[in-house]
Amino acid sequence: MRASIECIQHAEGSFEREIWNMSIRRSQEAVELELTAVLALLGIHYPKSHDQAPLLMRVLKMKGFDIGFDAEKIEEISIDLSRKRGPALHQEEGYNKDVAIDAIKDAKFVLNCMDELIKKFF
Repeated sequence: MRASIECIQHAEGSFEREIWNMSIRRSQEAVELELTAVLALLGIHYPKSHDQAPLLMRVLKMKGFDIGFDAEKIEEISIDLSRKRGPALHQEEGYNKDVAIDAIKDAKFVLNCMDELIKKFF
């Protein structure tokens, strides 16, 4: 989870330097690392993928966790950022300031939800 916080800090630093694509890339990495960490806490080592949200939400539901947050929103954020990840890194898509700030806000939402989940159940 420290790695996901580091990625958010990098995303914010890139944003401050107006490097929008890297803000998006680092935001996605933060979400991926955080969801992977929660899966690991559940004893699940997910194969390499950039979108773990669907599996995590199914496992949490199956195990009876009252997640108490918008699981659908987390899934939407995860898939959106995972789709933007590659084009952002390779400069295939020129993202702007608005897209970058949304990516950071969305990633922080996911990290906050997972932090609440961890505090409540682990």
